[in-house]
Amino acid sequence: RYVLVITDRLSGYVFAKASPTNTAHDTARILMEEIILVHGSPDTIITDQGTHFKNELLQAISHLVGCKQIFSTPYHPQTNGQTERWNSTFVTQIAKYCNTDLNNWDTFLPSIVYAYNNGIHSSTGISPYQLAFGRRPRHPFNPHATTFVFSKPHDYWTQVIQYRNAALKQAKQHI
Repeated sequence: RYVLVITDRLSGYVFAKASPTNTAHDTARILMEEIILVHGSPDTIITDQGTHFKNELLQAISHLVGCKQIFSTPYHPQTNGQTERWNSTFVTQIAKYCNTDLNNWDTFLPSIVYAYNNGIHSSTGISPYQLAFGRRPRHPFNPHATTFVFSKPHDYWTQVIQYRNAALKQAKQHI
């Protein structure tokens, strides 16, 4: 089994999906179904030189959705440093939870991604979730938050935009 990792470069938000293969077809399917059709098309995709990324199918998808595909320098993982840092975190965390055969890592992948995306990052002082979505996450194990009442529907969006701008400003000061 394999894991496809996608990192938003601005927020540091990580998406990671287990896959039975690392074929171009599976990579393209996950990219389209889980990223592009949910979050929209990225401006740029930086990948390693693997054949599951460097192929006509991914090139066609990149062209179709209008994003630039950049390949990292071989044997130079720093080109895609954010994803490599996540991979390091993932390996460390997964080792704590897997059985001795290391064949159940995909069971823990969503929980590890959740913890990573909701943790405060030292480089920004804010969680990747907050930077990506402009609000604090509603955690599944916390009591429900109080309800906000807005006099006008657009007041909600005004508040979200103000919060997101403040979070981005704080993150940029820490980078």
